[in-house]
Amino acid sequence: MTYQPSDQIYSGAFLPHTEAMGRPQMITFHLGDSIPREIYHQLTDEVSTPAERRRICERYLDRGRGRCWLNNKKIAGVVSQTLKFYDDSRYHLVDWVVMPNHVHVVYDRPAHPMGSIVKDWKSYSGQQCNRRLGRRGQFWRRDYFDRYARCPRHLFNMSCYVLLNPVKAGLVDDPFQWPFSSIHDYHPDFKEDLRRWYRDWKERFWIACDE
Repeated sequence: MTYQPSDQIYSGAFLPHTEAMGRPQMITFHLGDSIPREIYHQLTDEVSTPAERRRICERYLDRGRGRCWLNNKKIAGVVSQTLKFYDDSRYHLVDWVVMPNHVHVVYDRPAHPMGSIVKDWKSYSGQQCNRRLGRRGQFWRRDYFDRYARCPRHLFNMSCYVLLNPVKAGLVDDPFQWPFSSIHDYHPDFKEDLRRWYRDWKERFWIACDE
């Protein structure tokens, strides 16, 4: 059966999700110990809008709390290969970054529902990462954050956020220094354009990419 996208708003374990007519989506999912459960409950009770809830949680994630297993090169490699495995079969992978305790992904042209895509990412990568770490139990937090691109400019801003998140979190001074990112998948000629863009925008891009 071919997936027929439609606008739907539904609730996850803690957060609301929007399935938005097959439009580009930015997904954020994170390790089970990176945000305490009480923070989720506090945000659900006290923060009125999904956008503000997402911004607060992303600031919390950028602090690098928890055991940060994704700092391990082999573990980050499992996650990045999982994202790439479904590229061009379930979606078109636009940009991604694996941070120490969370992952940002932007994809377009989904051929499956968003919840199914995220479930498959987590299920396979969680099992493989646990095996390499010699552990059992929850690897990823059950829920995830999502937002869809309203227009090409918004999609561009999403990619800016993803590629530059390691800079925002204070992990590196230049986005090309972070190894676990789609920034390294670009054609060499375009990498120079990215470097030039970053030099011109690095003092002001956060205002634009969070619109």
